[in-house]
Amino acid sequence: MKLINKSAFTLIEMVISISMIAIVTALFIANYRSANKRTDLIMTAQSLVADLHLAQNNTLGLVKYNTAVPAGGWGIAFDVTKNYYILFADLDAPGDPGHMSMEEAEEALAEYGGRVTHLPADITIAKLTTTGEVDNDAVNVIFLPPNPQTNIYRAAAAATSSSLEIELREGRNNSIKTVRINFLGLVEVLD
Repeated sequence: MKLINKSAFTLIEMVISISMIAIVTALFIANYRSANKRTDLIMTAQSLVADLHLAQNNTLGLVKYNTAVPAGGWGIAFDVTKNYYILFADLDAPGDPGHMSMEEAEEALAEYGGRVTHLPADITIAKLTTTGEVDNDAVNVIFLPPNPQTNIYRAAAAATSSSLEIELREGRNNSIKTVRINFLGLVEVLD
């Protein structure tokens, strides 16, 4: 009688192999979700930069709001207590530093070009820092025609500033992206 030598996996080898595959899969899925959250944060920062440029371009292009060019230009209103920011037309006179509170709906109607941009879930405006002032609650960035001159207006102090840093925070990984704008209207995303 001739014995045939058959090689096969033992039960222990199979359990170890499946366990290793499960561990690698779990690590991959965890890293994939984390990368998606970081991508959401990066995309939110880039969208914010694009909206700041849109307000600036609306001012440069003398884009009308409800049949008239806004006397105070176009701007973006930020508030750390809200999970959104507002693209608005500053209907006040150019000499007025112009502060649009988040409740002034007449300056941000969508049918005339205004817009409310809600941040994705788990992403918040964590901090608004102006030159010399930390922890501002509400700040507006307004581009005054015709240059456009950049006006960074701190609501609580009723004063202007020369720069603003908007800190966006992703809640799950506590990642941060900062968008900076200066008095010349230059906008950048900081790492």
